[in-house]
Amino acid sequence: MDNKVIIIFIFLLLISTNANAFYFNTDRQKKIIGPLLTKASQINEIQNFSNAFGAAPNKPSDITDYLNGNSNEMLPVIGIDKLLFDSDTGMFHHDVSLIVDAIKQSVATKTEILFLIDEPLWTVRKSCLKNKHDACYDIENRYAATLSTMRVVGQLLRKHFPGSGVLHIESWAELVFQKNEFPNEKVIMLDEAEYLGFDCYGNFYSCGSEEYGYYSHLEYGSLVWDTMQDLELANPIGRKMFIVAGAFLAENYFSHPEEITHLVLIYTRLLDNVEMIGGLGIFLWGDFEENDTMFYGARSNEKVRDFINSTFKSRK
Repeated sequence: MDNKVIIIFIFLLLISTNANAFYFNTDRQKKIIGPLLTKASQINEIQNFSNAFGAAPNKPSDITDYLNGNSNEMLPVIGIDKLLFDSDTGMFHHDVSLIVDAIKQSVATKTEILFLIDEPLWTVRKSCLKNKHDACYDIENRYAATLSTMRVVGQLLRKHFPGSGVLHIESWAELVFQKNEFPNEKVIMLDEAEYLGFDCYGNFYSCGSEEYGYYSHLEYGSLVWDTMQDLELANPIGRKMFIVAGAFLAENYFSHPEEITHLVLIYTRLLDNVEMIGGLGIFLWGDFEENDTMFYGARSNEKVRDFINSTFKSRK
């Protein structure tokens, strides 16, 4: 083989290797498992069955609190979408400085963090429904601005925290809207997220609403899966799917613990048997109130709490 060809081949190989090293390592010995917490003080409650924890901070200092409480060095999955959203425009921005400062002010020494961007496209669509013109324009342009913004967000955070990555969870309703508007197109997902998934809190075989319709979790998952495969083919970074199981009691969602344990069991089997599913998030652990509805997390119900503990303690 010509020496010049060999040199070019090695150069391209090095570029490929370095590019993949820039992203979060999804080729892990253990798949990611953990619940979304509502308080930093809950971290020690989940250490027996989790190798990760989720948090949805309302302000940057909450990030510091969660990281300071992570004495067992579980993988932090930190929601940042609220901190990047501009309610005046109905769009997201890419100024991550407050997030970066909050992390650097913590006692955490590991930089491996998954940054959760929760339902960003659905958030923009809801802004459009409130007559935010920038949001409507972005939807017309197939979310070009949002995708660009989130690329920059991911690049900046990976630069500040080597080994970190992005998890994109999209609303089931957004997937329905996209398929209704463009039935022959793949759904849009953040194109530089290492993990992709969706959320729908209800029966595995029929989840949704009267307004937008009911579909199975497999149907929603297939939409995300197909997009993930296309994105990975175009730019291989080791993408995997991340699944989310509802584990709370609330009116119009889950009424009985048995509904939750049945759903978690199905998702656990998927996690165990599908190699390209890289993690399972449990929504949620603590309690919170939203839109006058009280959500009682897994820790508040003994049957659900014990089931989750016994199911995942050997898998963490």
